[in-house]
Parts: sequence; C-alpha cells; structure tokens
Amino acid sequence: MPYDKESLPELNRRLETELPRANASPALRRNLFTPFARALAAAVHGIHEHIDWRTRQMFPQTCDDDVLENLHVGLWLQGSKRRAAVPAVGRVVVRGAGGIEIPQGTLFNRSDSVQFAVVEGVITDSGGSTTLRVCATQPGAAGNTDNGAMLRFANPIAGIENTATVAYLSGGSDIESLPELRRRVVESRNLGGQVGKLADWIRWAKEVPGITRVWPAPKLSGLGTVTVYVVRDHDSNIFPDAAELAEVQKHLEHSALPNGEIHVVSPLPKPVNFKIKITPDTPEVRAAVKAELSRVLDANASPVAYDAAGDLELPARGHTIPRSHLTQAISNAAGEYDHQLLLPAGDITPAVGELVSLGQIEWAT
Repeated sequence: MPYDKESLPELNRRLETELPRANASPALRRNLFTPFARALAAAVHGIHEHIDWRTRQMFPQTCDDDVLENLHVGLWLQGSKRRAAVPAVGRVVVRGAGGIEIPQGTLFNRSDSVQFAVVEGVITDSGGSTTLRVCATQPGAAGNTDNGAMLRFANPIAGIENTATVAYLSGGSDIESLPELRRRVVESRNLGGQVGKLADWIRWAKEVPGITRVWPAPKLSGLGTVTVYVVRDHDSNIFPDAAELAEVQKHLEHSALPNGEIHVVSPLPKPVNFKIKITPDTPEVRAAVKAELSRVLDANASPVAYDAAGDLELPARGHTIPRSHLTQAISNAAGEYDHQLLLPAGDITPAVGELVSLGQIEWAT
C-alpha cells in the first residue's frame, strides 16, 4: 500500500503536539520546544524528499536525465548509448577545366550558410565534370540536402564554376533527444533479453542515428531471412536512401544475431487522399482534422501486418487500416460537430512493403 507522506506543516503540527511540554514553562515552550519541533520537522521532511528522489532514480520512466544517461542506459541498452549527432555526407558535382586541384577541406556554402568540406582532394577530370565526396562541417540533420540543390565555393577556384550540384547529401541526424532515449530504455527494460525477438530487431535498428520506426519481418524473403523496414521521421524525406540503409545493414550485421540473412529496406510510400465534408467548415477545424488523420495514420501504418500477439502474419500481407478508425479520428478533431467521409470509400489496404501516409485532402461543400 502507498506510504502517506506528511507535508511540512503536518509534520510541524504533529511534532509540536508530541513533544512532552506538560511541565514546561510558557517561555520554555515558546523558545525551545516550538523551534525544536520545527527544526526536527524540516529534517524529517528533507529525509522524506530525498527518499522520494532516490526512489524515482530507480526507474527509467521517472529518473533524472543525468541518471538516465549515466546509469539506466548502461543497464538496459548493453553495448549501446545515447545516439550522437552525425554529419550529412554525400557527393557533389563540379564543372570546369580538367587538371585543376581541389584540395581536401575545400569549403562549399549552402544558401542558408550551412557548410560542407571536401573529404578527399581530387584533380578535376578532363570531361568537364568531377564528383567530389563532401561532409557537413557540423553534425546534425540540418546538413541533409535535396538532390539537385546548388552549393557555392566559399573561395572560388580559377577554372572551376563557382557552383556545385548535389548528387546526394544525407545521413545527418541530430543528437538523440532525451525523451527518445528514455523511450528506448523503457522499451528495452520491458521487453527483456536480446535473443532475436521482433522487439530485439527494433531495438538494434534504432541504435543507428536517425532511425525512428522499425518493422522486422522474419521469413519474408524465405527461411533464415529477416527483412527490416526502417524510416527516418526527423528527415524531410522519411524514406532512407541507399547510404542510410547500408549504415543500418552494417550495424545489424555487427550487432544482431550472427546467423541468418538480413535485408534492410525502405518501405514504399503510399499517400492516401481524402475527400471530406465537415461541419463547421472553418480553417481551424480543417487543421484539426488534418492533424488527427495524420496522427492515426502514422500510429497505424506498417509495411507488414502483425497478429494480436505481435508476430508477423504469414503469408505476409500489408497492414489494413479500417475506415472506422478514420471516421473516429475526424470525430476527435477539436471543433468538429459532424462530417461525411466521402473518400476513401472503404478500408485502406496497402500491399506488403507499402507505408501509408496522409496525402491530399479535398474539402467538399
């Protein structure tokens, strides 16, 4: 049963009552017993508060941030730690005359002042274009850059055009937030030892910086195989590219079970369009409906279906999202009084490997 901890005023009153003052003079009561009772109450209250604090530190759900990182991560994420920030890496293409040296460390600037440095010095090709390996100078997701974006030399080089075209620049991720780290620790604590369960594959894949959602699918590609779908929700494009998938593949081959064949893949995007009539039809209600639909789709989306016990359904199929979940989400939107969901007309039934997301919403009148 819970312990009923007394407040400081309650302790003051109880201790003043319990002190033996029957034969004491009024001056002694006022000048000794009352201050003594209050000092003792403060000391007991401090001990109770410290015990409370120590109790909270025992559990990753309630412990302080520094205790989480320095104690519980080591206890429950063996061989892992808080994911560090990682810089974006990739390749850019420059054009100009051949035979010109572009040394290691040459800087490029993006329009928002994010900088990238050449990883390996090169001599430009005579064909007019040369591909350079570059890395963001600062770690974090801010370095991820869309393909085709333009960078500029920080210091122009004679004979080379001042702009470079991004072939790809990806893989950057911010330091793992403490709430995300806490969720990983609690998840690991609740799910037990690392023996190759589905939860273990999720845990191992999430150890890679930037990976936020994971769906393991044993035997999807045959006996002895594990297919692992991953996404990066904090990136502008949540679907990882080849380099990001290779990073997860390498980590799983090093950290996961040594037997079997591992396939790390990205789900295929499946945006779902909606047609809705709502009452009242205001910008605020529209925004609330959109937020609720996005929330319920993200919570239920999965490239493969699992049964009630959490095991992969075989033969594999896509995860169906019932239409009733969609109508309920719309009804939950703040300010909504009534609505008609005109599209989709039935349940959302993606194929294996497809990940449902919110597409366009047409507002019927």
